[in-house]
Amino acid sequence: MKLAFSAKPEAGAVAVRFFTTEQRAQLPRGVTAAELSLKPSSSVFLHSENMLCIGLGDAGKVDADTLRQAAGVAVMLLKKSGRTKLNIHLEEWAAHVGATVEGLVLADFRSEEYKTQKTPVIERANIVVRAAAVTAARKDGQRAQIVAEQTNVARRIANRPGNVVYPATLAEEAQWLAKKAGLRCTVLDERKLRAGKFGGILAVGEGSSRGPRFIILEHRGGPKKQAPLALVGKAVTFDTGGISIKPAADMEQMIWDKCGGCAVLGAMLAIAKLGVKRNIVGLIPAAENMVGANAYRPGDIVTCYDGKHVEIVNTDAEGRMILADAIAYARRDLGATAIVDAATLTGACGVALGESTAGLWSTDDKLRDALLSASKDAGERLWPMPLIAEYDEQIRSDVALIKNAGGRLAGACTAAAFLKVFAEPTPWAHLDIAYAARRPRDGAAIARGATGFGVRTLVNLATQWK
Repeated sequence: MKLAFSAKPEAGAVAVRFFTTEQRAQLPRGVTAAELSLKPSSSVFLHSENMLCIGLGDAGKVDADTLRQAAGVAVMLLKKSGRTKLNIHLEEWAAHVGATVEGLVLADFRSEEYKTQKTPVIERANIVVRAAAVTAARKDGQRAQIVAEQTNVARRIANRPGNVVYPATLAEEAQWLAKKAGLRCTVLDERKLRAGKFGGILAVGEGSSRGPRFIILEHRGGPKKQAPLALVGKAVTFDTGGISIKPAADMEQMIWDKCGGCAVLGAMLAIAKLGVKRNIVGLIPAAENMVGANAYRPGDIVTCYDGKHVEIVNTDAEGRMILADAIAYARRDLGATAIVDAATLTGACGVALGESTAGLWSTDDKLRDALLSASKDAGERLWPMPLIAEYDEQIRSDVALIKNAGGRLAGACTAAAFLKVFAEPTPWAHLDIAYAARRPRDGAAIARGATGFGVRTLVNLATQWK
């Protein structure tokens, strides 16, 4: 999508205009309440005027996410009719140019890499603001375009099937993208993982003929000795559950078990392109959890990277095993100032919060509050969840330090309690994005498949973290 920012609409393009409930009198003559309620994201297309009218709801409730969603609705509707050149009128909403651009770019993405017939894409969107606001709009819009485009990169990779994206090919893609963006990328293959004693990553990957990888992305935007912020993303490129095998129904959805790693990759690419002035490291442990002769078993004792022993009671609780190694590496080797992990970790989180909100656990109030602020700005909902002593008791093992699953009750919370052990005193936060990371069907403003959830929040955190 080509973006322009100007004070004048371009000839021939569809006019997209936004109206609050209080602005009903400003609608073109003849538009009735039955045709356009003016509730958020309601719409009507006026053929005679080549105009799409979008409702925003009550003026006092309009925020950045209202415009983000409304812009996405506009794109989804107009693409269906083949209208691909737009004038987005934001004269009254110039403060929300960034969110509007994000909505445009995110809604323009569809996972059609393997389809013969493809949906038209938006050729050009002209953001129309008042003359005095053009310079600021261009700055905000270009930043938002970078972040949204890298979110779509994460979505594209996450949507690819397990026979295309597996640990080695994910690492190759990360190296290629990192080089283009100016990131330093180091990949530890199976041999290096064994030499480094990354027991959690190796255990999960042992059942597959495709060995695991550990992808390390470095952005050095701050002083040389500045301790980095570490972003950790789970990338299980396909998850059968291993010996504790999953039911066959819906197992094809396990291609999305790499969404946390893809989110970290997308965030790191955006951070590099934006030139964020701080040191940030992205860590992506990648493995394929398969049933095989060498697969790890329930009852095994696994020694993780920092020497902690874990009793395996469920091989389908694999994501926390690879994250354990990466979190310990961030703490011990990088001396990270803070660690944030993003993972499609538990179905239990979806049961608790649904598919539009991710769970947030943290050992540090400053980090928790920074993430809540960053996610609000991003339009990605996080909800604080508890870390209490009873969860520690649920994962206590009789034969090792801890076990990798604490039972059905509080499953998302005991998973977080497990990860906390490996962060030790380092400020740490965990985002369980299991259901927020993908959509089973097209929405009003975003296509089905991977959502890229977490990219925008992590970029905002990296930009704002002190």
